Amino acid sequence: MPDEARLREQATAAIQSGKLPSRTPDRTWGGPGVGAACAVCGVPVTREQLEFEIQFARDGDNPGLDKYHVQVRCFAAWEFERNARG
Repeated sequence: MPDEARLREQATAAIQSGKLPSRTPDRTWGGPGVGAACAVCGVPVTREQLEFEIQFARDGDNPGLDKYHVQVRCFAAWEFERNARG
């Protein structure tokens, strides 16, 4: 499992590349993993692990909901980096 510094680097890269938004999610859900790849580290979150699904509402010409699956440690790194940029 990557260390804290590496996770923060990956979280920063996800924000800078636009892979993950840098704003507060509209909704956050927690529960067992569904096998989806983590939006920060890319490792699938298994059913034996806890994941967060973070959701962002879209407005404008293409309304809807963007959903991202993240491991708990990756969520913490993303939150830290997102707030540090703020």
